[in-house]
Amino acid sequence: MKKVVLTGNGLSVGLNRAFALQNITQTFYNKLTPEHQKFIQHHMERIQKDEYIQVDFEEAIASIEQVHDALDSYVNFLINEEEGKKYLESEGLGVEELQSHLTKIKEIIISYTSSIVEIIDGNVHWEQIGDRLSGFINWLQAELQGNDEIDLFTLNFDLLLETILLRIVGTDEFTDFHVKRGKTPDGHDKFNFDPQQTLNDFGYRRIRLHHLHGSLSSFKRLSDGRIFKLRTEDIRLSDLYKKLDANELFPSIITGGFKSKKIQSLPFSFYYGKFKEKMVDPENLCEELYIIGYSFRDEHINEAISERLKIHRKRDGIPLKRFVIVDYKLTEEEQDKFIEDVNKALELGRKTKLKKEDGIFIFNGADGIDGILHASN
Repeated sequence: MKKVVLTGNGLSVGLNRAFALQNITQTFYNKLTPEHQKFIQHHMERIQKDEYIQVDFEEAIASIEQVHDALDSYVNFLINEEEGKKYLESEGLGVEELQSHLTKIKEIIISYTSSIVEIIDGNVHWEQIGDRLSGFINWLQAELQGNDEIDLFTLNFDLLLETILLRIVGTDEFTDFHVKRGKTPDGHDKFNFDPQQTLNDFGYRRIRLHHLHGSLSSFKRLSDGRIFKLRTEDIRLSDLYKKLDANELFPSIITGGFKSKKIQSLPFSFYYGKFKEKMVDPENLCEELYIIGYSFRDEHINEAISERLKIHRKRDGIPLKRFVIVDYKLTEEEQDKFIEDVNKALELGRKTKLKKEDGIFIFNGADGIDGILHASN
């Protein structure tokens, strides 16, 4: 049996409501200098009484990243292309001030990531997880037993799933496609992203963890493009984010919009390729699909899920033996609106749309998924 578990921000919020996007954004905004706050305000949809009002911060970050990418492309042209060098010389211009602006924009993006670290630090520990997500853990433990292949895909930057897996199955029983290779200049173990080497070193493992949008412990070295991760405690002890040089290292995560374009680079292309494989490849199709706390706002993820449902509906297709969507919605109105949004995101029409009576939806949060176990007993 091949199983896929996809988790979004709703799982992390189930652990701690501080992980909600609005809270992370407010923490980030409060840390900025007045000048940087003005820059952020320029990209926000609404500001009232000099206070930041969160409308859609991911789109704001996307706008900031657009500024960064456009400026970065222009600076590279001026520095590295012959025509660019000639232009600088003919106009008597310098590029140093533009490079300074570019560094400052990078620092703003890093500051946002650092805000997430501050909120998550101290909250993703087994004591809190075991207390607040016991139902989810019970369900996951049951799913991980036996010989089934299980691919866990998380859209979250935190290490919640990784922490759970380390506790309930152990480091030798799952792979996250990183291998220990050397140390950082300050003596911390470094783990390089290298899927082929993990296979060579550890062999095939049936439990696999994929950080679709990266994680807070993952970094890209700009000099050679190498992706590596550090232990969370080492990041905390060395205060890495506060000392991060935006011209040397950059967090290996996807923030903001245009995610379908960003996943074309490593490690995201590898992780998404594995997700797509489980949705469309006849030789690797998942037979069970569990979606927990996902907002259905990422088009590339929605498209892949939609393809799996199309294969499920084909007369000669491979059916999904179990399809479950878990979220937290209290009122019937909220539940109906969520189902409507899911159907729209997956482009399901009148004949194919998901309905409440199908038994697909669980609305009492991630911890309520263990109800599946009770129902089957």
